[in-house]
Parts: sequence; C-alpha cells; structure tokens
Amino acid sequence: MFKTLFQNLSKNQKIGIFVLVQIIIIAVLVSIVQTFTGERQHAFIDDSNDVDMSSKAEDFISDSIWELIEANIPNVDKNNIDDIVIREGTYEEIENDDGSVSVNFIVDIDSLKQTYTVSTGWTKDKSTIYEVIVDCPQQKLMKYPETVCQGTYNNTYSLDLYLPYVVDSENEDATSNVYVYGNENDKTINVEVSACDPEKYKKMAMDYLESTPIKLSDYTINYEVSYTDIECG
Repeated sequence: MFKTLFQNLSKNQKIGIFVLVQIIIIAVLVSIVQTFTGERQHAFIDDSNDVDMSSKAEDFISDSIWELIEANIPNVDKNNIDDIVIREGTYEEIENDDGSVSVNFIVDIDSLKQTYTVSTGWTKDKSTIYEVIVDCPQQKLMKYPETVCQGTYNNTYSLDLYLPYVVDSENEDATSNVYVYGNENDKTINVEVSACDPEKYKKMAMDYLESTPIKLSDYTINYEVSYTDIECG
C-alpha cells in the first residue's frame, strides 16, 4: 500500500518526504550524542565555597543529593538545582587510623528551601568514595525551618535528632536530673527524673519535648522517678 502511495506522489512531494526523513534522523542522532556527551543534568554543588574537594567526590555527592531530591520533592526541574551551598563553618574532615577520611557538612538549597546534613568519606588516595548519607538536621539548624525535610534515614520529626535529652545533676555522684530517650519503633518516649523535686524536672522535660517538632500525640510517654542514695539538699 505504501509503495503504491509513494509511486503516486509527484517528484516534489517525494523530495519533500526524503528531506523530512533526513531531518528526523539527524535530530535523533543529535539527541543521542548529547545524551552521552553533554553536560550532566543533575544537581550541582556551588563552587563558590572554599572547600577543597575532588571533582569525583563532588560529583558523587551531588548525584546522591539529587537522588534524594528526586525521590522526595515533587515537580522539581533538575536543571535548576545548581545552588547547593556548603554552609560556612560546617565542613569537617576527620582522618581515620587507616588513613581514610570521614567527611561531614551541612548544605543549604535556597531554591528548594531545604537543608541537609551530608556524611561520606574516601580512601587515603581519594580513589574510592564511600557511601553518601544525606539526612536531616534538627529543625533549629534548618535555614528554612518552616519546611519539612525528608532524608535517607530520618526526617524533621525523627526522635534521634532530639533525644536523648539530658540535664545533669550538680552532684557528680548522683544520676541525671532529667534523662529523656525514645523508641521510634515502639512509639514510646521515656522520661526519667530525679527524686529531688520530680515535678520540677518533669516540667523541664516536657518543656523541652514541646519545643521540638516531635509529634508527641503519636507517642506514649512514660514517666519514672529515679531514686539514689544521694540526699536531696
């Protein structure tokens, strides 16, 4: 059928179809070449900071941040994520006994109003980059605390960001005046207070919990008074 139709076309029509097919083929080839040789179209760390990081590590970290963003923040145009800024004063390198380096820092992304903590590292010769963990900081450390952060292993409301909370006793031989810890799996928060004025310390513990973004209604709060051999006053 197509052969018959083509034979019935005029010479100019045949030339026009031939040119159109050539244009389509060229466009497809250009697209393929750009895919394999073009500039990376993910997230980018702003190079204006003074952090001395290899390009390999920077690319690996940027890709990990992008994967988290892509998985948790809808309708993000990846071409716009070029403002990942390492917060001044947060970049830390720790040399381990085997010569490898552990790295921790905080990044702010104004275009998304997000803040993340980044933990990674590399071998002594920087040839191998370790797993990059992109997580959330405490809400008070977020540049835009009104937004909710979702990290690889935690989020803005995770207990491990805010607990344990400890208020030590002035007496070195006594237990802490306040010790608060929790269990995410069991949905429990445990509050231990000193027998020396327990109501005062219970209020101190609750004031702290209420100052955090933890959704207390989701947890069962257990109270316990700790007795010691130390006389109270």
